[in-house]
Amino acid sequence: MLASSLRRAPRATATRSLSAVVGAVDAHEASASSLRTGEYGLGGRHSVSGVRASLFGATGFLGRYVCSEMGKVGTRVRVGNRGSDDETRHLKVSFDHGQFHAPFYSPRDAASVQDVIGRATCTVNMVGKYYETKGVVPTKKPDGSKSRVNYSYEETNVDVARTIAKAAREAGCEHFIHVSCAAQSPDSPVAWARAKAKGEQAVLEEFPNATIVRPCALFGPEDRLLNWFATVANMPLQVVPLVDDGRAVVQPTYVADVAKVINKIATEPSQYQGKVVELGGPAEYTRRELAEFTFDITKQKAKLIDVPASMASAAASFVDVLPVPLWVPDDVELDRLDVVCSGGEGVLTFADFGMAPTPIEKVAFSYLHRYREGGHFIIAQGYHG
Repeated sequence: MLASSLRRAPRATATRSLSAVVGAVDAHEASASSLRTGEYGLGGRHSVSGVRASLFGATGFLGRYVCSEMGKVGTRVRVGNRGSDDETRHLKVSFDHGQFHAPFYSPRDAASVQDVIGRATCTVNMVGKYYETKGVVPTKKPDGSKSRVNYSYEETNVDVARTIAKAAREAGCEHFIHVSCAAQSPDSPVAWARAKAKGEQAVLEEFPNATIVRPCALFGPEDRLLNWFATVANMPLQVVPLVDDGRAVVQPTYVADVAKVINKIATEPSQYQGKVVELGGPAEYTRRELAEFTFDITKQKAKLIDVPASMASAAASFVDVLPVPLWVPDDVELDRLDVVCSGGEGVLTFADFGMAPTPIEKVAFSYLHRYREGGHFIIAQGYHG
C-alpha cells in the first residue's frame, strides 16, 4: 500500500508541474502583443515566426547574417546549397531544431530551384559574385563555343535572378526580396553594375511586387572593403594601389544592419511590397580615407600609390586569370565611381525601418586588429617584458 502511494506521488506532482507550465505559456501567448500574426511560442529563437523563407546565396557574406537574424525570431528556412553539407553547416547554429534545411540545387535547373522554395511564404535572392567564376580549362558551351567562364555576370545576376523569381511566383510565394546594389545602373561602365540593373528588371518582370534592396559597399568581418586594403598591405612589397588616387566616394554600410532590414521585410512583407530600399551608412568616405583608416588600426607600414586606371586595369586583367581573383578589371572601374545612396523619391532608407546605421568606427577594430604584428596585445602594458 505504502509502495503504491510512493509510486503515484511523483506522477501526480509531475502532472501538476506540466499543467502549470502549459498555463504559463498560454497566459504569455494571450498577452504577448509583440508576437507577429501566426507566431507562437515564447518569442525569439525557440518560437515559430510564421514565416517560411527560402534563401538563395545564403552561403555568401550577407547571407550568414540574414540567417542569424531569421533564426533569432524562429523563421523556418530552406537554404539553397550548390556544394557539400560543409557549405551550410555554419548556418545551422542560428536555428532551433527542425527550422533549417539545405536542399541541393543548381540555378540552371528550374525544378531544383522550385524544390528549394517549396512552400515558402518569402523568397530572398542574394546570389551574386564580384567576378565571373572560371574553370581551370575551357569547357564547351551550349552554343558550341569554348570558355573558361562558368557563370558570367549576365547569367549570375540576370538569368539566375529571373529563374528564382519565376519559380517563386509559380510556387505561390507571397513575397520576393531581391538584393541588388547601390552601384546598379544600365549605363554604368562596370559590367557587374549593368548586370545588376538588368537583374532588377528581370525580377520585376517575373514578380512585379518584389522588394528591391540596394545596399552600398558592405563592411564587416568577412568584407572585401577594409580587408582588401589590409590583405594587399600584407604582401611582400607592402604597396597598395589606389585608382585615380582613391578620390571616389563610398558610403560603407554594416552588413548586420542590412540583414536586420531584410529580416524585417520578410516578417512584415505587406508594408514593403513593390518598394525600393537603399541602404547606406551614416557617413561618406573616399577610398583613400578608408585605406588610411584601415592602416591606422592595423599599424601596417603600407605605401599608398596613385595608379592610373589603364595601368590598374592591365594589372587586374593579369590577376583575373586566378580561380578566386583578388582584383578584377570591373573592380578598377568601380573604384573610379562614387557609390552612395541616390535619395530618389519613394525610395526607403534605414530611417523608414526605425534604424540608425552603424558607424564604421564602431565595428572595424573588432576584425582588423588581427592584421597587427603581434595582435592587439602588442600595445598593451603587462603582456611583454
